[in-house]
Amino acid sequence: MSIKLHFHDKFAANISGHGYCGINQKINMATLLQSINQLIDNITVTDRQEENIRQSLSNIDGYLLKKENGLNITRTFTNGSYERDTNIRPLDDIDMFAVLDFEKWKNEYGNYPNPQSVLSRMKNYLNDLNDYKDKVKQDRPCVTIELSNKSFDVLPSFEQPGGGYLIPNYDLKSWTYSYPEQLTKDLDDTHKLRNYKLKPTIKIIKYWNRVIGKLIPSYHIEEIAINIFKVNTFVNYEESVRLWFNNAEYHMQSIKFNSNDDYNAALKKIKKVRDKLNDAKKKLDDGKESEALLIWKDVFGKEFPTVDVEEAKSLSKALTEGGLKIGSSGALSTSVGTAISASKGFFNGVSQE
Repeated sequence: MSIKLHFHDKFAANISGHGYCGINQKINMATLLQSINQLIDNITVTDRQEENIRQSLSNIDGYLLKKENGLNITRTFTNGSYERDTNIRPLDDIDMFAVLDFEKWKNEYGNYPNPQSVLSRMKNYLNDLNDYKDKVKQDRPCVTIELSNKSFDVLPSFEQPGGGYLIPNYDLKSWTYSYPEQLTKDLDDTHKLRNYKLKPTIKIIKYWNRVIGKLIPSYHIEEIAINIFKVNTFVNYEESVRLWFNNAEYHMQSIKFNSNDDYNAALKKIKKVRDKLNDAKKKLDDGKESEALLIWKDVFGKEFPTVDVEEAKSLSKALTEGGLKIGSSGALSTSVGTAISASKGFFNGVSQE
């Protein structure tokens, strides 16, 4: 895996003198910050996947808006992680609001219909379509279409004059308020405030949440992040992720969880990661970056890049002692190529301790 690596200015000057100004982009090792950047790349949805999602959404939208289907849907819009650009791969649920015409759905007393009756009609209609035959199920407050590599959650809703939407309550007997567009706006505003680095930070947290079994509702991770980073700034992703774990417990709301047990379990895991990341920061500050990398690897699992620490130590030692060479292709070596003058080693690189 080829990842960018930064060096001391003296080493960069040595490289430049040899005519290899771009060599610091070709070495097979990484600092902690570079590994975090690679983690973000590893979990970010690709352009091809995005196009596939758009095509599926267009197809579903066409069926839902047909006037003759009897569902009386006035419009649809995407929401959730997909809309807010915080979804990660492998792809998970993609949320879609179906806004219903209240005048067509109200009963003879002018009241809202029973949520379960709405969900049943929507599920039956979609499941009768050839494109989605036997691929539709009800998943509590929404109807889920499960395709081969992704799923779509269609949520019936009624737009409210004062703002927001009524959506099925979890008990499926009543309706509850939701403000999806406000969350999107708040996230976009905070993302801009923090130099467009908030959403990648959220992706990292969501990936960790998936690793531990999705204890925290996805949207609540975003709400917590907004609250934290409206008042806290950061310079890089190491700091932003650490800030989230250091502050999340003060912004978590137990009512957002499926159960109090889930809330307590999530709180316990957050505190455990908080302590680990704070320990990693101390090691980083002490120049023990290889140990910090291993802690992050332990926390974030398989998608966190594996770093060849021994190779890093060997090349850094060779650079310090004046035994590092550079080949015509730009590859660094201790045996073949033009010698590079001794330097202090890799800037912010892997510790030799």
